[in-house]
Amino acid sequence: MELTAERVSQVLDQAHTKAKELGLSITIAVVDETGKRRGLLSMEKSRFTTIEIAEGKALACAGVQKPTAEVVDRASRPVFMFQMIHDKFIFAQGGVPILENGEFVGACGVSGGNSPQDDEDIAYAGVAT
Repeated sequence: MELTAERVSQVLDQAHTKAKELGLSITIAVVDETGKRRGLLSMEKSRFTTIEIAEGKALACAGVQKPTAEVVDRASRPVFMFQMIHDKFIFAQGGVPILENGEFVGACGVSGGNSPQDDEDIAYAGVAT
């Protein structure tokens, strides 16, 4: 399976809809299983800093193929510090896997919510099928 353009569009649209429901201006990043950027949506009035953070969360999720919330505690370990510095991974809540028929095909990262839980909720809304 692969992450199709249609699926990327769906993830961005669904996450955008959830953010609007919550009254938030956020950034949504989508990467494929290799970390290649496939989609980015930065809402009006979102902070410019949310762009790299959303991408970093998506990259970290793609790198470990798990929700970033499950690996936050690993961030202080040397190998993960290396990935944060050199690969721009961000091990913070808000990066979630995109699965197709149970297969990991990419990741969605969100930044800009009022809390880490907002980011994660919006990301999960984006990847819902």
